[in-house]
Amino acid sequence: MQSEIYADVIGSRGLDEPETLAPTLERAVAELNGLFAPGLATPFAVVHTDAVQGALADAVQSPLCVSVLRELVAPLQVRVGVALDGAAEEAFVAAWHADRLVQYRGVDSAGDLLLNAYCALVEPLVRTRDACEWDAVRAARRHPTPAAAAAELGTEPDELERRLRAGHWREVEDADATVAAYLALVLGAKS
Repeated sequence: MQSEIYADVIGSRGLDEPETLAPTLERAVAELNGLFAPGLATPFAVVHTDAVQGALADAVQSPLCVSVLRELVAPLQVRVGVALDGAAEEAFVAAWHADRLVQYRGVDSAGDLLLNAYCALVEPLVRTRDACEWDAVRAARRHPTPAAAAAELGTEPDELERRLRAGHWREVEDADATVAAYLALVLGAKS
């Protein structure tokens, strides 16, 4: 089952350097389209000057895609709607009204409630990351070893690990894997 993703930059109208928003989103869209190319239902694009929208052929990839998008635009924060029923903007609006970073919809009412409650527990870990922690997360995602990621940042592997721990990288990765496993389970049961 496919999922549609709609992500809006939080506070985009009040940015100190608004001229950086468009290039940041264009780079993010290019990266997402490259990384998820085999599994795109609709390529990602910048919409409304401060948002990104696209669709994945496999909804199970949604949590990873949302995390990668967050990493690509950080330290900017995005509010995301993920919909399995084609209504990602409506899911985004629900996230906005609830002041949540992500809102899933389209599994079923109980499944949506469970997913969104779980994601709400993880949100504080993402919201509190600082710029150094985001840099460490991006580097860790790009490189196969901690040594290579640390070298990119000009630091030692121990310092990279400290930043990843401070940014709760492992916990957020585990949460993404849990959401993906849940989606695989419920979507597999529906087919």
